[in-house]
Amino acid sequence: MGKSLRLSPEAAQQCADAMQELIDGLDAQIAMVYRLTDLSDAGGSLESAQQLMRGFVEKARGRPDSVYERLQQFREVAVRMRDNFAAGGVGFAEAEQEFADVLGHIGKGLEA
Repeated sequence: MGKSLRLSPEAAQQCADAMQELIDGLDAQIAMVYRLTDLSDAGGSLESAQQLMRGFVEKARGRPDSVYERLQQFREVAVRMRDNFAAGGVGFAEAEQEFADVLGHIGKGLEA
């Protein structure tokens, strides 16, 4: 990517602040997914209920394409974008492409 983005220091800081707000929201969502899937005492003693519970937990945070993992990936990109904005926009285009790639991958998973 040969193009670069130039931002005023104020604009870069506003973007960094917006990314931090996104990160804070993602942290809350990540924590909620974890809490909602902590079902160690749920499901009762029926084997079918236990299997159903394990299936939902796996989709939420038990495999590479789980909600938890996707949120973590999204957060990692947002952190890079925040850090790049805080550095004055250097490297923004690369982080923006990663962000788009993560979103595209998530969209493909939702269609399946």
